[in-house]
Amino acid sequence: MPIIGNNKSLLLRQIETSNVDINKLEELLKTYEDLTLSDLQSVISDEMYTLLLDKTRDPQEKALWVECCEKPWENSELNNTFEIENAITTINISIQKVTKYIERYPNGPKYNEANILYSDLLKEKTNLENKKQIIFDGEKEKADWENLDKGNYAALRNYLRKYPNSVHKDEIDDLMWTNTINAPRLQNFERYLQDLPNGRHAQEAQNAINEFSEWEEVKRSGDIFLVDDYRDNHPQSPFKGEIDRVYYDLSDKVMEDMQNNPADFKYNDVLRLIQADIFKDWELIDKGLMTEASWDTLVELETVKEELPDLKNFVMNSVEGTAPGATDVFLFGTPGTGKTCMLMGLVGANGSQFQKGEDQLNYSLNLQQYGGNYAAALQSYIYAGITPGSTHGSFVTTFHGNIQEKPRKGNVIDHRINLVEMSGEEFARRIADNEKATVSFEDMGTGATRVMSNTNRKIFFIIVDPTVEKVKITFLEDVRDEEGNVIDQRVRKKYIDQRIILSKFVSLFELPENQEIMKRVDAIHFIVTKSDFLDKEGERGTVAAELLRNKYQATVTSLKNYCENSKRINRSTKYSPQVFTFSLGKFYLGDIFEFDASETHKIINAIRIISGGEKKKSWTDILKDWFG
Repeated sequence: MPIIGNNKSLLLRQIETSNVDINKLEELLKTYEDLTLSDLQSVISDEMYTLLLDKTRDPQEKALWVECCEKPWENSELNNTFEIENAITTINISIQKVTKYIERYPNGPKYNEANILYSDLLKEKTNLENKKQIIFDGEKEKADWENLDKGNYAALRNYLRKYPNSVHKDEIDDLMWTNTINAPRLQNFERYLQDLPNGRHAQEAQNAINEFSEWEEVKRSGDIFLVDDYRDNHPQSPFKGEIDRVYYDLSDKVMEDMQNNPADFKYNDVLRLIQADIFKDWELIDKGLMTEASWDTLVELETVKEELPDLKNFVMNSVEGTAPGATDVFLFGTPGTGKTCMLMGLVGANGSQFQKGEDQLNYSLNLQQYGGNYAAALQSYIYAGITPGSTHGSFVTTFHGNIQEKPRKGNVIDHRINLVEMSGEEFARRIADNEKATVSFEDMGTGATRVMSNTNRKIFFIIVDPTVEKVKITFLEDVRDEEGNVIDQRVRKKYIDQRIILSKFVSLFELPENQEIMKRVDAIHFIVTKSDFLDKEGERGTVAAELLRNKYQATVTSLKNYCENSKRINRSTKYSPQVFTFSLGKFYLGDIFEFDASETHKIINAIRIISGGEKKKSWTDILKDWFG
């Protein structure tokens, strides 16, 4: 093939200035070895150059380039890792073809374009790989989210650390806060702030930390009124969930306590509960804790009490008040066990006519004539349906009565009795001061031993409160200056186990110095007061006996052994102390009650049976005595 040599420039100028057709140009390229298509590019039109380029290309080169330019993945959605993986595989094939083209045709017409295409394909592959990773991470996060324990703070925190840019970031923040306030402790709020210092609830967490001490003090108090006030004053508190829970737990507890022992809820307690809107009056009525009548009494209670006598004016240190020739009935018990309420029951049953047994035995208690002002004062409380409250102090109070028995056949029998109430407060206080202290009958109240030392026959009733284990003893203590002078008094409270007090009391019976008293004792029995809280009425005696066996077994056993050794006390019951139950009746909130004398009747009958009676002389007996 000839060479054009130095004439190439002349030829190119002629081509540029002449209208040479494409066939002629193709012939020139084939004729001269040193004439190339690139030499013609600057002297012919682009259209002519493109046509000429195509006519002169190697068919294999042309076919390979067409394959290199194919992009079958471009029209695909590529929304999942499977589609993306297929696209990447196709791009790798294209990269291999472009690499082959570059290596095979370094002077090929598409060489430069092939290098650009190679770079573009690498970028496209990288983009698809990144997209694949993003989709893969998203699918994994979705699976992790579905399996995430959203009630576990640590799991939520770990998820957020793993996926810091999660679409659920705000939701996780809220869930972490919910978990925090569900367990509102100081360290939990501090943990939230540490994990999410700029979190959506950071300010709430800081407020909670600031409020923590105040709420903890209120919560520890266990006082529903303090919790109620805090709840009203902190409606947006971060502790709201716990505040509500504590409030409703306490209100449920108060309701349970009211149902178990409504008499423990005094006037101020009930009104305050209603005024604070913790309970509605109709709600307490529906629960049977009040009636319309008891509610009316409660509302007017302060006015009603002003019209009732103050028992302190009638409680006397009566050391010479027992009538001779009668049976002394002693009521022993710790403070608050219900001795005064039992006297109220006896006064309330005053004058009633009872029947006992198949022989229609009639008997009645008469305190109206013998009871005096104290009995009359107690009776006014019975009529009002209000308890007088505790009678603090060391005292012995006595009043007289008569149980008159009218058998169907035979003469009327009078059972003259002296009812003796022993305060028990000083006795319990001595034991509270020192459980091993020496105690005596005299500690039951001023002048107790002299009252007990008369020649009357005696019955002892030991009063037990089934609703308490620890007895509260309230007393005044002298405050002295450095020189020992009394300058003031302060109210003190002490608590002592009722079992210890009863055990100490029973142990007095065996003391040598008390045997002169004990030889005139015919019976010693238990009375379990507040029996309306024991069980259904028909089962109270069984429940009371079981209570004594379970809680006071040592005392009961000791007393039975003592009676058996005496060969006299409780002989009619085979030396076993009997258990009687007592209640004033149906109690409602505010210590208001409806009097029911049924259990009082049983105690009166027991006294009648134990006490010696004196037959009244009939007209026939009087005539016989008169005429000899």
